Amino acid sequence: MVKLNCKKIFLSAVFACLAINFVSASESAETAFVQGLVSYSAGDWKSAEFSLKKAAGYTENFNPDTYFMLITAEVNANDNKAALDDCEIYLESFPDTIYYPRVMYQKGRLLYSLGEYEKAIIALSDFCHQYENDDLYSFALFYIGESLFSGYKYEDAANIYSRIVTEYPESPKAPASQYRLETINQRGREEKLLYLLKQTGEEYLSTKEEYEKQLRVFNSESLDSTKRKLAETQNKNAELEKQVKDLQAQLSGYQNSRQDKNNVRHAYVNKPYEDDNVYSDEPNSNADYTNSDVDIPNTTPYDETQDMIKVLKQKALEAQRILDSNKK
Repeated sequence: MVKLNCKKIFLSAVFACLAINFVSASESAETAFVQGLVSYSAGDWKSAEFSLKKAAGYTENFNPDTYFMLITAEVNANDNKAALDDCEIYLESFPDTIYYPRVMYQKGRLLYSLGEYEKAIIALSDFCHQYENDDLYSFALFYIGESLFSGYKYEDAANIYSRIVTEYPESPKAPASQYRLETINQRGREEKLLYLLKQTGEEYLSTKEEYEKQLRVFNSESLDSTKRKLAETQNKNAELEKQVKDLQAQLSGYQNSRQDKNNVRHAYVNKPYEDDNVYSDEPNSNADYTNSDVDIPNTTPYDETQDMIKVLKQKALEAQRILDSNKK
């Protein structure tokens, strides 16, 4: 009987403790939630985030209201990573609730803010597909365009911005979309100019290189041509010099021959010949020199030979002048 009474007393004490703890836990949960509401209403987002995060840890506060306010506080406090994590919790835990479309939109926007552009496009596209008549539809389109723009997909982004401007001219995102369109158009013009500049620059460099190449070839060819002309001139000059020397040798031979002829004439000056024209300057066609030891060739007169030598010397001097001019 005593043991039974002790057991009852023990169980009663346990239940009393549980009741006290439950009341205490409920009071703490309610206190955290109330503190979160006060900070939320005052716009003190950091304090609201702290209190609501603490409140959400209690089972009785695990509901759509607490989490939606928590997500809003985190977004306003720029704690985007925590807000994204809580969006995932909300979407998994509270489907078919009044805040679900807003949280779904917020997830896509947070992904964009975190630089997850491909994931943002998918999340926001899902929102647009499910909630075409939602007030946030044009906003979702805008952040799809922004994700495309940030991913350098300018043509696709322009299509989204054009749709916002055309279909939702009253949307708060219409002016921003128009600005983005102008930016893309300006960028397109700049890229075309840069492309043309690049092409023109490359063409200029190519033309310049080709010009310099042709100039080198020309100079090379000119040098070769000059060398060739110099060589030709030198050869001609050598030929002229040789001709002058040959003519001088012939002249010397003519002079010696004439001297020999004169000597012969003086030797036979008193010898009676019937024809005194045999030893004249003009050859006598009737004279017979077959048996004579004196060779008197029938050649161009002396004066003409001298004139030819003079002309050849002038040509040689002209060739030398050309050669000296080319060397400069």
